[in-house]
Amino acid sequence: MGIWYIVFACVIVGVVANDNALPINQIYSLEAALTLAESKILERIERLSDKMNAFNDRVDQMKSDISSMQLELSTTKAASRTTISACMDKNFNSVQMKTNEMLNTTQTLLGKLSDQLQHLTASSKQRMINVEHQLERLPPATSVYFMKPDSRFPLNFTVSHDWTNNHGFGDNWIVFQRRSNGSLNFNRNWTEYRDGFGDVRGDHWLGLDKLHAIVQMRQHELLIVLEDFDGVIAYAHYDDFRIGNETEKYVIKSVGRYKGTAGDSFSSHRDEKFSTHDQDNDKHTANCAQWASGGWWFYKCHKSYLNGAYFTGKHIQPAGIMWTHFRGTTSLKSSRMMVRPAE
Repeated sequence: MGIWYIVFACVIVGVVANDNALPINQIYSLEAALTLAESKILERIERLSDKMNAFNDRVDQMKSDISSMQLELSTTKAASRTTISACMDKNFNSVQMKTNEMLNTTQTLLGKLSDQLQHLTASSKQRMINVEHQLERLPPATSVYFMKPDSRFPLNFTVSHDWTNNHGFGDNWIVFQRRSNGSLNFNRNWTEYRDGFGDVRGDHWLGLDKLHAIVQMRQHELLIVLEDFDGVIAYAHYDDFRIGNETEKYVIKSVGRYKGTAGDSFSSHRDEKFSTHDQDNDKHTANCAQWASGGWWFYKCHKSYLNGAYFTGKHIQPAGIMWTHFRGTTSLKSSRMMVRPAE
């Protein structure tokens, strides 16, 4: 609006400057024209001002509407976040509770299963031990193991291990012969002595093939435990026991040095082959195995013989279980022949 006043001032100045040049009547006409023009301009300026005010009012209304929308949007976002957060917390808590319940249930079941397995294992083991002891099949410190002496050959088998101290000779012996009660007949043929017979948990002969497989790999000790019917126990220990294979008739190649309380009745059998009633390999003119009713490393015929007939009580019987330097020809109550690697 200030611009228009400047325009009017310039016009007036021009008129005044030329005042002396215009007639009076022209001056009045010009003044009237200016007054009319000014009125029209003021009218237009007023209309324009009204439009500007209306525009400003509209802008203010739009600003108010935008502010309201922003406030509503913020409120909606906050409510949405609260709702989503609440739903997520609720779902998470529910999942966590269910997970904890499953873990607790699983732990309880595992605990019960572990208790049942331990009880079953202990009960089974104790029942087996009780049965074996009642049948006098195993002494308390004896156990059975699986053995594969040489990985190059397919021969594998179970053996009985003796864990008693054995009169100071130590434990961990592999039992290859046991006689205790006469329940097992030892009058067997060559094949049976080669392959073994009886139960390793009781009276048995492990087998010459298995015995050879055990002692061929390295030096082994031999321990023989004897008991008479008075309950006297004696030992014979040899520090280097070796035998040949079947082609060599399982000949005793070495026994080593003797030590013990039974007396040495086994060294005289060194270099002797094994004989049975159906394969006579001894040096006697007669068949020692047939006469003695069992297999052994006979020569003419024996100083020791632990595979003979079983006699209950004190019997003077050279064909029984005998060890000349311990009880002469009186048959014995029990015997065990065992080997282990030499230290």
